Amino acid sequence: MEQITLDNGFRIYLEPRPWLKSCAVGLYIGSGARFETPQTLGVSHFIEHMLFKGTETLSARRIAEINDDTGGTLNAYTAKEYTCLYARVLAQDVREIFSVIADMTLHPALRADELETEKGVILEERSSYEDSPEDWCMDCFYESFWPDDLLGQNIVGTRETIASMSADTIRAHMQKYYVPERMVAVFCGAFDRGEVLALCEQHFGALQSAGNPLRFTMPETARFIRCERKDLQQNVLTLGLPGLALDDARIHALTYACAILGGAGSSRLFQRIREEMGLVYSIDAFHSAFLGTGSVCISMALSAANETAALRETLRLCRDFPDSISETELARAKRQTVSAVAMSLESPGSTASRIGRNALLRGSVLSEAELLQALSAVTLDDVRDAARTFLRTEDFSICAVGKTKSQKQYRSILGRQ
Repeated sequence: MEQITLDNGFRIYLEPRPWLKSCAVGLYIGSGARFETPQTLGVSHFIEHMLFKGTETLSARRIAEINDDTGGTLNAYTAKEYTCLYARVLAQDVREIFSVIADMTLHPALRADELETEKGVILEERSSYEDSPEDWCMDCFYESFWPDDLLGQNIVGTRETIASMSADTIRAHMQKYYVPERMVAVFCGAFDRGEVLALCEQHFGALQSAGNPLRFTMPETARFIRCERKDLQQNVLTLGLPGLALDDARIHALTYACAILGGAGSSRLFQRIREEMGLVYSIDAFHSAFLGTGSVCISMALSAANETAALRETLRLCRDFPDSISETELARAKRQTVSAVAMSLESPGSTASRIGRNALLRGSVLSEAELLQALSAVTLDDVRDAARTFLRTEDFSICAVGKTKSQKQYRSILGRQ
């Protein structure tokens, strides 16, 4: 892997795989809900949509035609801390597809009629989140977990901010955040090194730095009980605790702890709560990491009648968990994780994504060998320490969606006065 930084701070990462016939291309931009304001919430996601609506020289139809002509894929997504435009094409089409991505990013048309049309599309997208119990539960959980930071907000925005979005709002945000010091381009696969460097210089070399590198505030987390009543046949519950930041050295140990607790079919929660007791349809434990913070969550889908028994058994398992983790369980979790990582790294798209996110958010990228070594080096004591530190049952927050109990009832189940 090679890194090149242009004079204006624009970073380029090259991962050549000349034995392939295709190349994964990604452009990562430090623009997400976390870097918005309450008044502009959702603007990063709105921009992502508008980039596909045409540029000053290309219509939306022409962008689609170029993508189809290459036989590849061109798409984008918005996360809480960044936006990504990505494509995978044959090696001979890298120049054309990257030029389209650059044009979309630097010269979007932002036509008024397209903007109004897209408001309707994004409002429908917002509705789809609200109609999904699992998505809505996580949205509500994060909103209460980080109540004073936009990290806790849905990337789509609110109905009010979506409706009020304007071309001026979009341009002002792009002027501040679509800047070279907050951009990373990644090429993984078969490509011509000289050609892609020339392309990056041609399209992004003259872009002026805004003196706005990726910065963040450390959000405070809250402990809460939140009930969202909906007429559902099955409730969704999320239990959560503060976790680790992206760059914390203990992150692999915590990942293993979550895997052993509830990350796979052989995990303790799945085997006990679902397979033995039959109380849930699904149950998972997972860790989510962000800049400066993170969360550890246990999510389950179940009938209202089974909530009390499932929650009490989950709390019991968590209390007994740290000191009872075995070498056998850790070895299994390592095999699962290392195998999944190794197989994902065989994909140029997955590799480009790993490089782009880490380069943008962490400022550095471990080599594949370094990553696999770090995963393998975790000890049983490391995992037990992580579980003791980050699975404190007395600190659990809970968000419930469906035919929920009262806050008082959940408080009682959690053992709080």
